[in-house]
Amino acid sequence: MTDKQERIEQLLSMAWNTNSTARVLAIANQVLELNSENTEALILKADNIMDNNDRVKLLLHAASSLDNPENCNPDDRELLSFVINQRLAYVFFSMNNHNEAFKYCEAALKFAAENDSDPDAESNLAEMKKLYYRILIERHEWQKILEQTMRDEEHSLAWAYSRLISAWMIAPGKAKSVCANMFWDALMLGPDVPFYVLGYLEEPEDDAGPIEQEDFEFALMYYDCFSISEEFFNWFSRGAVLFGLLSNRFDAKEREYMLDVLDTLGGYEEYEKMSQILVEADDTAIIEALAAYKCLSD
Repeated sequence: MTDKQERIEQLLSMAWNTNSTARVLAIANQVLELNSENTEALILKADNIMDNNDRVKLLLHAASSLDNPENCNPDDRELLSFVINQRLAYVFFSMNNHNEAFKYCEAALKFAAENDSDPDAESNLAEMKKLYYRILIERHEWQKILEQTMRDEEHSLAWAYSRLISAWMIAPGKAKSVCANMFWDALMLGPDVPFYVLGYLEEPEDDAGPIEQEDFEFALMYYDCFSISEEFFNWFSRGAVLFGLLSNRFDAKEREYMLDVLDTLGGYEEYEKMSQILVEADDTAIIEALAAYKCLSD
């Protein structure tokens, strides 16, 4: 290894281990002065700037630099390619360019699925599936979502809500019995998710547990999907409020208001029936009972 290569390695190690945006940018620029095609430096710079168009240019530049062993360690080439595809997918998604986002998301998803020996493989796969389903919702590819979720063995929040929304949109309001089962399945995976979506829960504190953070981040990413139609949003809200009242998620002052909301949404009779059946039940028991009594099915 030459002195220049050794210096680049030292700088990159420093950059990856700091949380200061200004510091990362300064180090990335130092590396690029030594080698303007260095793949990792281009990625680091893209990660720490705000302008999406500039981020795309840097990431595409990084992609074109991969084939030269002077620009990156050949052993890291495939992983760096994944990182670039992942970043490009998210950037294009944030720019509402869903076709480009989908192309790069598919490439990143393929790598994550095929490299299960990687220590981050499971989290990478889950993250890319979440974006994959989210893009398909934007593209209104309802049938494709249902086909993919039928084959998907990992039952995540993205899996659960994507198939629910797709089932509803294929037959709007006409398959409530099927959709109700899907709603309760989704709720079982994250009972707090609807309350983040509807604004009844605030963003978790910095020291919150990983499940709270995961639920909030999912709700933030999929927030717009729940208002895809007014009828769906009202039906979804009805299920959330019904569960919230039965699981005592509202304080005494809120309860009266939420009962009025539930009445407006057409779920008050379900609440009256289920409140007599359920006494001091936990979330799981409440959800199981709501599903067993076919709540939300009409």
